[in-house]
Amino acid sequence: NVIPQTSTIASHLPRALGVAFSIARARKLGVESAWPTDALAVCSFGDASANHSTAVGAINAAMHTAYQGLPMPLLLVCEDNGIGISTRTPQGWIARTYDDREGLRYFSADGRDLPSVLAVAGEAATFVRTHRKPAFLHLRTVRLMGHAGSDYEPAYRKPDEITADFARDPLTCTARLLVEA
Repeated sequence: NVIPQTSTIASHLPRALGVAFSIARARKLGVESAWPTDALAVCSFGDASANHSTAVGAINAAMHTAYQGLPMPLLLVCEDNGIGISTRTPQGWIARTYDDREGLRYFSADGRDLPSVLAVAGEAATFVRTHRKPAFLHLRTVRLMGHAGSDYEPAYRKPDEITADFARDPLTCTARLLVEA
């Protein structure tokens, strides 16, 4: 049972934090809840959003809550395509920032490798569900085409970079796996 809180906007992280907190809190208060006791909240966001003050505050609050021994069944999913609108995310920044944080278990997978994503995402969800602590799932992927209609990618990326990403598209990588199998 997963309570989806999916968005690419960092401002949804505080809501996911509140949902995760309320899952166990409702039971403790004897309040009827729509969520089973082993539920977890999931919130996805991009690598650029991980630097947003709202996201940093929510992640810190999740770690602080868990540090106090309070249940915090929250799975944070960072879709890292290496670009925040038209600005590159420094290579290795997400892993360096979230890989070794006390109170936040870090998991990572290559988004092009569907079997790996399934296995690692399952491990992350099991960790959160079992330990009732937050986890950070870092999925490295590509961004195909611009961020929005006004985002003209050739203004900041070379044509060969853009073309190379098509070969790394998770859908085509999965199609290749299926054909090979």
